[in-house]
Amino acid sequence: MSASQSDLSNPHYGYDIVVATTQSSINATIKEYLSIDQQPVTNIAFIATSESQEYSLGDYDTIMSEVKKEVSGFTDPFSIPDGTDPSDNQAIKALAKQHFTAAVRLQLGLPEGYAPADIPDYVELPGKNGPVTFNLLCSEFQVVLYNPGTGFFPTPTWTNISQPTDGNAWIYSALVNLDLTNVPNSEWGNLPPAVQKQIKNLSGSAFSIQQLLFDLTNATLSSSTPTLSGVPGKFKTVLNDIIVTQYFKSAQSKGQPIAGVAVKQEPSSSTLKLTDLNFMVNPYMNSGGTPENNPSQEEKAVATLNYLCAVNDNTLPAANAFTWNWVSTQNAGQFDGIVSVNRHTLANYFAKQVMPYVSPNCFKSSVSVDMDGLDVDYKWSMTSYQTPTVSVSESGKQVLSISYSSSSSDQAGLNGDMGKMELKPSYTLTVTFDGDTMTFYQHLKVYLYIRSLQTSASGNIIDKTITDTYTLSVTQDGKLSVSAPTQKTTDTSETPSRSGFLNFFTDINDLINDVKKWADGFVPTNFSDIPVSVAQNFVFPGGNTFAFKSVSFSDDQDLISEITYEAPSDD
Repeated sequence: MSASQSDLSNPHYGYDIVVATTQSSINATIKEYLSIDQQPVTNIAFIATSESQEYSLGDYDTIMSEVKKEVSGFTDPFSIPDGTDPSDNQAIKALAKQHFTAAVRLQLGLPEGYAPADIPDYVELPGKNGPVTFNLLCSEFQVVLYNPGTGFFPTPTWTNISQPTDGNAWIYSALVNLDLTNVPNSEWGNLPPAVQKQIKNLSGSAFSIQQLLFDLTNATLSSSTPTLSGVPGKFKTVLNDIIVTQYFKSAQSKGQPIAGVAVKQEPSSSTLKLTDLNFMVNPYMNSGGTPENNPSQEEKAVATLNYLCAVNDNTLPAANAFTWNWVSTQNAGQFDGIVSVNRHTLANYFAKQVMPYVSPNCFKSSVSVDMDGLDVDYKWSMTSYQTPTVSVSESGKQVLSISYSSSSSDQAGLNGDMGKMELKPSYTLTVTFDGDTMTFYQHLKVYLYIRSLQTSASGNIIDKTITDTYTLSVTQDGKLSVSAPTQKTTDTSETPSRSGFLNFFTDINDLINDVKKWADGFVPTNFSDIPVSVAQNFVFPGGNTFAFKSVSFSDDQDLISEITYEAPSDD
């Protein structure tokens, strides 16, 4: 699949995690979500601030409350029929006292009159990274206008118009800049931190369709003045003035969604906790790794909206277009996107997970050889739980190496002619990612050299390796599942010794056996297989939003999984 080219550790990228979903899947999921989940109704009131009928926002609920005090049975201005004579209607007169001049009712949803396949797309991704076109289609879109009779139109009028139900919806279109590091207007920095946190959601619902709708409808992120299409010509100017000029600017300054979209932030079960997030669009790339000049409809459908994520308070790099397609046209429809975890991020995670099994095998050696008259006294020790060196590789299937070594020696007499001892323990763990397997290779070695007078012995009193290979899969909710490991253990340890005749004079064998006995008692308890739990404790981000289908390592050892949006619920 195309995601096999994932190379997030490339200095051009550097994101800890990328979640990429296709344009077609985003639109299909939005439509499915809106078909079963009724969105809140947004009522907006406008008041006249002068005889010239300049509009400004009013408080809808306050105006309605005042009118209801005066007019029995009044519900709302949208129930007053079109063409009603204002001079003969108590509700309109009461509204006029509140300086009421217009009201808009919006409800984000599926407009009437369309066959399912003909509903326009809500999201259109650009041909290169840039603002996303968001088309706000409503299940309800109604406007009432009160003209008190001034200027060239001295007769008061009441207008009540609604979006047609014959498949000609009124569409509010906006270019939305989802690059949260470069919001194009000054309002973003002025927003309260709580509002900024809502827009840049780092919780378990970060990748949900609800959150995406919240961001797309948020006026703060619009990079240009929105437009209205489909509205009858004689009303288009006034509706643009009402909705675009007044309401849009107010919503922009407050960081509010245009259509009252709400999202609930949820706890995340992900192993890697998000600490920063940004968006980037990736259009369909040709074989040369550049955007296709004239993409087909099928190629446009697999363009992706990419969530660029940082974890552990790492700095989130700037957005740079990927040179590969996350989903190919051949795989379109089989899944909705990809989650990819940077090989470096994963290697650092596993380094922490294996450390409890590594550090007991990291020994610092100590040796002393002292003379008491003509007697030579040998003393030694090996202290475990030392801090090893952790190395994360830049490329290749081996992604992680953890190692520790120590060397100590001492001698007695001239150039050690009376006695000498060397003790060199070393431990190495390497981790390899390949296909759908992880391999942990451990090597523990302890080299011993002893000399007494002209007699010496040396060898690796410990020389053992353990290789554990795990085959990976993933559960639907994004948790790694690991097969029973394929294990291989080798032991080439030796017991160096001298002949019994020489040992009678030097006691080398006794000293060797002393070290060997200690090693044979310690190693079996501490040098063991890396347990399955090290891998099985890993959970992908996005488990609240997606169903996970498969898992493998890319050609550059990023961990990738195919994802499909979970069926939206009406919770």
